[in-house]
Amino acid sequence: MPNNKFRKKKNNVQLKNRGGNLHDSSKTAVILLAPGLIIMSFVILYPLLRAFILSFYNRELTKPNQNSFVLFENFQRLLHDDTFWTTVKNTFTFTLTTVFISVIIALVIAIALDQLPKKFSGLRGLILIPWVIPGIVVGFLFLYMFDYDVGIINFFLQRLGVIEEYVPWLMDGNLAMIAIIVAHVWNQIPFHTLMIAAGLKTVPRDLQEAAFAEGANRWQEFWHVTLPNIKGILVISSLLMLIRNFNNFPIIFTMTGGGPGESTLTSVLHIYKLAFEKFQLSYASAVGMIWVVVLLVMSIVYIRLLQKEY
Repeated sequence: MPNNKFRKKKNNVQLKNRGGNLHDSSKTAVILLAPGLIIMSFVILYPLLRAFILSFYNRELTKPNQNSFVLFENFQRLLHDDTFWTTVKNTFTFTLTTVFISVIIALVIAIALDQLPKKFSGLRGLILIPWVIPGIVVGFLFLYMFDYDVGIINFFLQRLGVIEEYVPWLMDGNLAMIAIIVAHVWNQIPFHTLMIAAGLKTVPRDLQEAAFAEGANRWQEFWHVTLPNIKGILVISSLLMLIRNFNNFPIIFTMTGGGPGESTLTSVLHIYKLAFEKFQLSYASAVGMIWVVVLLVMSIVYIRLLQKEY
């Protein structure tokens, strides 16, 4: 009995010490993180709050004396703004198409890489090259590739007999959208490939072997075994890239600048042009707030899916 009492007292002392250590560690973590959190709050929250307040005024840089409170007039204006709705259509068309094509191609590449012998594992590093190239460089690269006179795209398509004459890719509205989608697909495939390749490593090999033992072919095994096990990876990587593409700026700005006309004008380019070319700061802030809400909803969905078990 005395030994049991001694053990209980010893355990209580150890628990108290652990609690004290955890409390001290938490305080230390807060102290160390505080400067960074304060700086990040200022960098992120202040511009967001400033834009929110500005959206209720009629501030324009070309009219310095005009700065009256107009409440919801800017938001009412965008409801009747044809350019705004064009950017909505362009943004969703560009984003959804890019992500869908990127995921499909990356899935094929990831499965192919997964089948390669270990001696070819270095190929995985080469696949990442397009992902690490800065967006502005990718934009200039594809700008010259799709050039009407000297572009390599026209050269090869003509040699292959696909086209008879050179095509003005970046001077035609529909073709310009295709061009920027191709550029972004090339740039984003490595991200999806890396994510899917990691997911393929988690697929239980015994389930795959059991499927083949039961007479399933390669396609049936993929559809009923592999795909369900990587579904979570596909959903998360796709949604993360959807959020990123809504804010994608450098490649489109470099290749087309939103043109010709408004055929490739996306939301982020529209806000940029309103604020820094037309100097309509308040209206640009109102448009930006709409897209902040859209991205916030998508971010909440993303976080919920991260917590979901597949």
